[in-house]
Amino acid sequence: MKKPFFSVLLVVRNEERDIEGLLTQLLKQQSEQFLMELIVIDGMSTDQTKAIVMRYQATYPQIKLLENPRQTLPAGWNIGIRAAQGDYILRIDGHTAIPDDFLLRYTKTIEAHPEADVVGGVIDSKGRGFQGEINAYVYAHPFGVGNSKFRTLKNTSWEGYVDTVPYGAYKREIFAEVGFFNETLKRNEDIEFHKRMKDAGKRFFLSTTITSTYFVRPTLRTLIKKSLGDGKWTVIANKRTPGASGVRQKAPLVAFVLGLLFTILSFFHLYLFAAFLLMVSLYVGVNAYASVGIARKKGWRALFPCMVTFFCLHFFRGWGSFSAYFSRDYWRL
Repeated sequence: MKKPFFSVLLVVRNEERDIEGLLTQLLKQQSEQFLMELIVIDGMSTDQTKAIVMRYQATYPQIKLLENPRQTLPAGWNIGIRAAQGDYILRIDGHTAIPDDFLLRYTKTIEAHPEADVVGGVIDSKGRGFQGEINAYVYAHPFGVGNSKFRTLKNTSWEGYVDTVPYGAYKREIFAEVGFFNETLKRNEDIEFHKRMKDAGKRFFLSTTITSTYFVRPTLRTLIKKSLGDGKWTVIANKRTPGASGVRQKAPLVAFVLGLLFTILSFFHLYLFAAFLLMVSLYVGVNAYASVGIARKKGWRALFPCMVTFFCLHFFRGWGSFSAYFSRDYWRL
């Protein structure tokens, strides 16, 4: 069987904290079982990210450094894809850590399942600091992310076909058949692209033998900002390609709208007010139950902050989705 040739794309902007470690880890990926090229697409960083990459490039000329003037992920993706020479294209986020056998695990999975169009693995979310660890817990819990297998299957042994994978190794011909990432989207370009792939009959294979560590946003403010953006661009991506959003992506919007209606109507009818209180009580109870896990690890002082973080993740993603319908970006499409 032909050796897989990986074009590894790093679409980055202001990643000086993590980029050096990730480049070091990628350059350790040595094996006779695969080939690799490394392409960094920098979104006009204002910190030391580009300088760090250039320093590595002076020692390792196999590193390509390209610029992404538009600074968005889909634009960076497309720049890297067009420059790539490999038969598998794999993008890794800048704030990620990988094991030394990361690409070897991809290789073994691809060799075992050559029919798969995209191969990916699971993510172990990690946080820095007290709130960062709470954010990581929330992003890895089913109450926070639903049935997202690539976030909830860590430390288990499982593989099979799924609806999406992170850090997918895409067969190069997919982009010739399906097209490139939609550059009118500033976020959630992957769910729109994956819907087009599914419509074309492409399949995603996940193996828990492939693992990576993702460093989540370290503060509640940055989690809220991400949730607002994810909610907004999920709705816009679904308008661009109907069906791109699944139940997991739509749930925060539905919950937000229902919660808003119950809140307003509860002022006009006693029974509706009682139903509203019951709904709030059920949410608080489930939220508290889901938060017990981190309280056992970090102490009970983490219980209430975790409950607040779960609420912020749900509320602001729902708010972001709802507000998308009143945004200029939505009506431009």
